[in-house]
Amino acid sequence: MPHLDLAGWQPLETMAQAFEPSVERWGRAVLKTSGWWRRHDGLALLVEGVIVEYSRPLHPVAFIGKHHEDTAVRLWPTVPVERTRAVQRWLALLASRLQEQGLGPVIRTNLQPEILERLDLSIGDGVI
Repeated sequence: MPHLDLAGWQPLETMAQAFEPSVERWGRAVLKTSGWWRRHDGLALLVEGVIVEYSRPLHPVAFIGKHHEDTAVRLWPTVPVERTRAVQRWLALLASRLQEQGLGPVIRTNLQPEILERLDLSIGDGVI
């Protein structure tokens, strides 16, 4: 499962400010963040996206939640979606927005370095 873990944790209200609706281009793909909501138990944010590549839309939902004392950015497993490179880039884009809100560097990820290029993500030592 594609993921990025960022050092630190902030209140959900602070992190939610990072997810204003937006549209980005990445190569041939269009990456749209369309909204967010608090998960039913109040312990995580779910961020809705639309990724269009080759005229085919994908509708991923990202899970932003606590993992030990850090912040996990992952695909929400209950929504089946292809884990394309564009979907992975969207997750990395969400992580970069969280860093702009004050979270620390990426401490764990399984994404390839080219997915993270030109995002100004702070990456911890030995991660990639």
